[in-house]
Amino acid sequence: MRRCWVLATGLGLAACASVPAPRIFSQLDGVSSAPAVAEARKLAPAGVARAEKLRQDARRAHESGRTAAATALAEHSLAAFEHAVVLARLARAESRLALAEHTLKERERELAAVDESQTRAAADAEALELRVRVARDAIARLPSTPAGPDRERARLQAARALASQARLLCAAAGLLGSSDGLAAAVAKVDALDTALRGEPKVTPIDAALQARASCLTELTRSRRAAPASGGELDADGLLAELSRTGTLFPFRDDRGVVVTLRAVFGQGDALAPGASERVELLGRAAKAHPSFPLLIVVHTARGAGSAKQGERLAELLKAAGAPRVKVELAGASQPLVEPGGPDASARNARIEVVFVSSAP
Repeated sequence: MRRCWVLATGLGLAACASVPAPRIFSQLDGVSSAPAVAEARKLAPAGVARAEKLRQDARRAHESGRTAAATALAEHSLAAFEHAVVLARLARAESRLALAEHTLKERERELAAVDESQTRAAADAEALELRVRVARDAIARLPSTPAGPDRERARLQAARALASQARLLCAAAGLLGSSDGLAAAVAKVDALDTALRGEPKVTPIDAALQARASCLTELTRSRRAAPASGGELDADGLLAELSRTGTLFPFRDDRGVVVTLRAVFGQGDALAPGASERVELLGRAAKAHPSFPLLIVVHTARGAGSAKQGERLAELLKAAGAPRVKVELAGASQPLVEPGGPDASARNARIEVVFVSSAP
């Protein structure tokens, strides 16, 4: 009898003894104290709180003897801790991305400021260079002394080119708006042309230089007095835009942006094959940028020539959208190559379409 009681008592004590915790609990304790979870408590607190709750639920289930439920809850808690760590990494990555985007915007603003500063500096340098050229041309020179026949012929050709350039500069100034001294400058050019037509024995080369300097001065004054273009492209921007067409090949000079056209017309007033596209491109560019009036300059291979082709081209450009167009006849005063040479006529006969720039 006593022996049976001892056996029953032993079985009861064995039943009341605590059941060992599953191994996953020790793993869960290690994960909950890991550095990654410590960081997750700051960056993903909701995820860590959920994992901690599952861990507590697992402990309570184990203490109540529900071993299977305790193990399942512990596994869910472990997965929740891992999920919280992932959320923390994602939050950290988003923070780094936001910082990188902010830094990028700051650098872009700095770069834009540098670009703007460089643009202003380039414009100031170009304006200063133009003022230097004007001032240099206006400096009183020692009078040119008579020279031999060959030297005088060369001077006469140079004087005619300078007179033609002066007239075109004054014409460009007039397209931008008349300045106070423009009429006087044009009068100088008219007097110079009259003298040059008389085949003078002593070429008025000094007067030609002064006439060109006067017209360049008036062009500069007209530009200063011209109204702001309201966001229009500058001359460099227009040059780049026309260059991208691949067919116009523009360049810059004192007047603005220049496109040279050759063999524009075939029989009569009809455009030559392939010329229509270039004329339409020029007309559309002039329409899109009305602050650049057009100056059409007709150059001939020999003699004075006629402005008929220039007038016809002006009509076509206006039809294509150009709002302001003026035609000037330069004749043979500005040859590109020596007349009489191979292909000289084809090189020298040309029409210039000048986008007169309202900025220096």
